[in-house]
Amino acid sequence: MGAVCASPAGAATIVASHEDAFIAHDTSSDLWTIGSREVALVVGFDASGALTLQRLSNPRTNRSLDITPDADVSITAAGTRFALAARSNGLALAGVDAEETDNGVRLVFTFEHRALRLRISRAYACYPGSPTIETWTHIIGSDAVSDVPLTGMIGWQITMPLAPVKWLGGLRSDAHEGELEPFELAERQFDPNEHWEIGATGRSTEHYVPFVVVDNGQDAFYGGIMWSGRWKITCEQIGDRLRMTALIPDSPAVGPSRPIEVPHTFFGFTSHARASQSAALWQFVIRGIRHGRPFTPLVTYNTWFSYGTTITEDALVDEIDRASALGVELFVVDAGWYTGAGASGDSDFDSGLGNLTADPDRFPTGLPSLADYAHNAGMKFGLWVEPERVALDLLDQSSGVRESWLATRDGSYGSSTAGQVCLAGPQARKWVLDRLTRLIESVRPDYLKWDNNGWINCNRAGHGHGPDDGNFAHVDALYSVLAELRRRFPDLLIENVSGGGNRLDFGMLGFTDVAWMDDRTEPSAHVRHNLEGLTFALPPAYLLSFVIAGGGEEIDMGNDLSNIVRSRMPGVLGMTFRTANLSKETTQHLAAEIQHYKTYRDIVARASATLLSAQAPIEGGSWDVLQEVADDRLSAVLFAFKNDPGEGRVVVRLRGLRSDVVYEVRSADFGVLGTAGGDELMQDGIELRQIDGSLAHVLVLIAQP
Repeated sequence: MGAVCASPAGAATIVASHEDAFIAHDTSSDLWTIGSREVALVVGFDASGALTLQRLSNPRTNRSLDITPDADVSITAAGTRFALAARSNGLALAGVDAEETDNGVRLVFTFEHRALRLRISRAYACYPGSPTIETWTHIIGSDAVSDVPLTGMIGWQITMPLAPVKWLGGLRSDAHEGELEPFELAERQFDPNEHWEIGATGRSTEHYVPFVVVDNGQDAFYGGIMWSGRWKITCEQIGDRLRMTALIPDSPAVGPSRPIEVPHTFFGFTSHARASQSAALWQFVIRGIRHGRPFTPLVTYNTWFSYGTTITEDALVDEIDRASALGVELFVVDAGWYTGAGASGDSDFDSGLGNLTADPDRFPTGLPSLADYAHNAGMKFGLWVEPERVALDLLDQSSGVRESWLATRDGSYGSSTAGQVCLAGPQARKWVLDRLTRLIESVRPDYLKWDNNGWINCNRAGHGHGPDDGNFAHVDALYSVLAELRRRFPDLLIENVSGGGNRLDFGMLGFTDVAWMDDRTEPSAHVRHNLEGLTFALPPAYLLSFVIAGGGEEIDMGNDLSNIVRSRMPGVLGMTFRTANLSKETTQHLAAEIQHYKTYRDIVARASATLLSAQAPIEGGSWDVLQEVADDRLSAVLFAFKNDPGEGRVVVRLRGLRSDVVYEVRSADFGVLGTAGGDELMQDGIELRQIDGSLAHVLVLIAQP
């Protein structure tokens, strides 16, 4: 049991705790409270016996979100819809369990449905220092019942006061009132009786990120879905209230041999004093989603935009030498290393896809020796794979992949060159896992770049799923493969790529260590736009972008090279260009910027971000400003970019610092500027001036003894 925990109100008794996370039970009212020093959720049964969310509050401010006490979730099984209840609809409460876990506390209500022969567990979890509640439902059938179809699986459903709703567009974003840029922040107030929804039909973040915020200007409710496939969040204005619902639209069947765990979701309630909802989410991301696994933002070199599929062993050995001299820490060999790649051109990675053997003509000594060479140069070694797809001309050949394993939609592969391996089938899933294991054991990479460049929702028979839940079954199986890789290779870093950021969600955040945002990696203002949008929800240290040659921003001293590099520094700093083409002066400048990034990279690794301006690009000489504050609030980095070369100034008032701490403020270009208290930096701010030099300004704040 933890030694320190928040105190529940009333006569409740703490029955489980972990640090400040706790579960308390009031036996007189039979109400349960789960929370931490940051949040308290009261759950109990109403007069009808329904399991009900009764109160959501912030113990720090003593303010509550005025939620309507209502049934927590409903379940539709075999066409019958029912709320979880202790005594109605054929349901009976089988028990309540409160327990400490490795990272927090968990409260579980278990019910039995006699008519449908289902056992249903509704779980809530909370983690120390986090104002976030994680929740999910687990359903299994008895031995004597046939499979029961589920529909409209609800993650959470809460009714609250009217306030503006904020959300985030996806990679190919759209909105109800016109097109948005990728990962663009949006906000609106709804009209009476209006229904609004966002979601995905294929991969999770093709059009929206599964995350919303309802913000009244003083406090914010936030909620999301930890899932990489089909999802939906809806909002209905009913009178003077908003009813928000997070759900999974797929329709899987549950049975004795096929339990269903509805994808985990989360919600929270926080004050603006926490700087942003991303700061409020930080402890939940680390403890709840990543189970304590930290972020490791390495300076990364990637071969794709420089070489495509034309890579050779000799060329990469030379790049490794030069990249190491620049200060690069991770060298990633992208698509094209395998036999058959590039048959139709320098960008053709579909040919040979699924062949996990290095092309002997281009890599005569093999990938293990190349990995050793990178290690000897002081760098980690990474390798691109696309395990979920395979070239159609490899079917039923020596690769071992069977045509019957491929996903189809109404009989179509969705592509004329490559097919999607439906991971729901156990044989296909084993084939993928076994081949990846052999590759990792042979090559010994430190890092896998896991890509996914095509998608269909499989409705093919014989894969262990029905016609309407191929999406659900594939994503669930993908998670099991990634979890097994993590178990077998705990130190392996995995990059999340999906044709860019098509699966940039909280589910993949639990299984991968870094995410590639967008195949469009220039110009700098576009990269900052992506970073400033995605850090609304996700940690900066998860987000990778590249300094790239071209796009009107050539990597030479004729451009504002510091601005180009620093535009990628709020996240994971990547490089993709032919280093042999750089002048000595440019090489030295890049090396200096990389070294500077490393001086505050540990802050980025532990930071949440808050956008202090409009999202880039901004016209008319304005600034875009992003701050990142470490989890202990004793250090921070401020990134400020002027959007034209004219002179100008801006006063930046930071948020989320500690008011009782004095910080040293250091500029990347001018050294130590002085010291100031956290209260002064938040109230009066820092004035930045653009006179000459780079348009990119980086300030590092470090607490003084």
